[in-house]
Amino acid sequence: MKTRQGHYVPLLFLMTTLFGVSFVATKVALEGLGVFQVVLGRYLTAFSVILFLFWKKRGYFSVPRKDWKHFLFLTFIEPIGYFIFETFGVRWTSPSNVALIIATIPGFAVIFAALLLKEHPTRLSLLGIWVSFLGVYTIVQGQETSAFAPRPLMGAGVTLGAAICAGLYNSLARKLSMRYHPITLTFYQSLVAALFFLPPAMLETVWGQPMQWNSRVVFSLLYLSLGGSVVAYFLLNFSLSRLGAARVAIFSNVIPVVTMVASYLVYGDLWSQTQFAGAVLILGGLFLAYRWGSPTG
Repeated sequence: MKTRQGHYVPLLFLMTTLFGVSFVATKVALEGLGVFQVVLGRYLTAFSVILFLFWKKRGYFSVPRKDWKHFLFLTFIEPIGYFIFETFGVRWTSPSNVALIIATIPGFAVIFAALLLKEHPTRLSLLGIWVSFLGVYTIVQGQETSAFAPRPLMGAGVTLGAAICAGLYNSLARKLSMRYHPITLTFYQSLVAALFFLPPAMLETVWGQPMQWNSRVVFSLLYLSLGGSVVAYFLLNFSLSRLGAARVAIFSNVIPVVTMVASYLVYGDLWSQTQFAGAVLILGGLFLAYRWGSPTG
């Protein structure tokens, strides 16, 4: 990374740390809440906090009508699409597996950049992406069903859906992030997500499992709202406005390491040999794709 961009590295590491811990926090929150209840609580709280903190600067929230469709489309990709897939993934498999599969985001970012932005990847980029997907297959086929991962295959499948959404988001968000303040994108992401998830969360409350509140669930939900949604997404949108999508996406490679440490501290969950082999393939393939396979600019 160029020297003049070096001061963004701590912010990017903070962003990936917040995202990495969020997988474990989601698993904890799901101990007492349903999937849609968790996501609604996360974004309703985030929206309220942003509105309170920036009310005196609410000019940030002004968006011309011509850009409404762009904001809505981007928001439906992420956080709505992304978090439907991710939260079900965390429910059905382990946080470590989810984080490892999420690490394929840079690969999908390259694919969408080629399809949408006409940025043609090199052969080494394609080879690196193929190797990383082989790592996902290694993890999926080696995952055994357990109380911690009741539906590992389905969990892996929906998590791939989350990675696809994030890769598409990274390719599409850069134009808006260069024209609008990062808090503007974060505000509308929280607002639209809260409105979208309100009806299914209400249905889940009536017909689903009853909510079971305790200090672990409350703390996890607050972390997801403030750390995982407000701060992490502000840093993501800020970074996309200053750096290329590929530079930002590659830092998602750090997420599995953070999640592994957090998952061990909370649940005593350690990587198996199969997970470790899959992690080596995923991270090695993405390093190949980005270090030697694609331009750094």
